[in-house]
Amino acid sequence: MWTKNIKIDSKLKLWLLDMKSLSYRIRSIAKLEIIPVKTSVKNIFLNEKKELGNIKSEHLYLREVLIYADKLPIMYARTALPLKYLRGFWHKIKKLNNKPLADIVFERKMIKRSDFKFKKPSINDEFSRKVTILNLKNIKILATRQSTFQNKNKKVVLTEVFFNNFEKFDYLDE
Repeated sequence: MWTKNIKIDSKLKLWLLDMKSLSYRIRSIAKLEIIPVKTSVKNIFLNEKKELGNIKSEHLYLREVLIYADKLPIMYARTALPLKYLRGFWHKIKKLNNKPLADIVFERKMIKRSDFKFKKPSINDEFSRKVTILNLKNIKILATRQSTFQNKNKKVVLTEVFFNNFEKFDYLDE
């Protein structure tokens, strides 16, 4: 169940509520590494389809990455958008490879980010099952957040799954 608030007792809460680029913030305190994950549009989840207007999976594009800080996996992130958006501004997503989505969405002031929705992990949710398939050792999911980025009337959905390794990094105020 997605909710607008999250109850979590740790310094992770500061990271979860940060509307700015987490990858830029991590890059300032650790060695950031982004590893693309083999992706299939068949793996687009129902809540992502709903956010994008119930578009069929075959009409969507999905980008999945694992994010590491100092060689520790800290996050799994996925970006979903309609294929037709790849002809416009959002075509840059296909060329990101091992670069963060932040390189696109925070470069333009006209791109608006929605408020976050949060989800506590459960064994049966689709994000937990996806992370399990990735065979990461000693990983526990602490929280999942989702938001959209909108450029003109075209939005993309970003879902970020936070791992327990995230708590090893201090949240530094700018």
